[in-house]
Amino acid sequence: MQQITRILILAILALAGPALAAGSISVDALAERIANGKAPMIIDVRSEDEYLAGHVPGAQLIPHDQMGSYVEGLSANKDAEIVLYCKSGRRAGMASDILEAAGFSNLKILDGSYQAWSAAGKPVK
Repeated sequence: MQQITRILILAILALAGPALAAGSISVDALAERIANGKAPMIIDVRSEDEYLAGHVPGAQLIPHDQMGSYVEGLSANKDAEIVLYCKSGRRAGMASDILEAAGFSNLKILDGSYQAWSAAGKPVK
């Protein structure tokens, strides 16, 4: 039984790996920093249609499946704080893995991603 438990824990950690590689930031903390003019770089990794339907103010669109193409252009920000979000966190985790592998060191994923931002009634563009 203990062996099965260990295997399950390792499997869960392996699957959750992308989301665990980056840190996190709460919806309220990010909203406060935006309001105070101290927002980090914010990247929306959803599709263009999702982005156009509403996004966090100041967020730039880089769909997760195109992140590899943007790594070089973002390289001046390798040490800057970058907040990633999508709809649920899955795509943000995948984008975080790409950036982390390219040497980015201060990545955060928005807690609850865009669903939490929207549900909290935070401003959208």
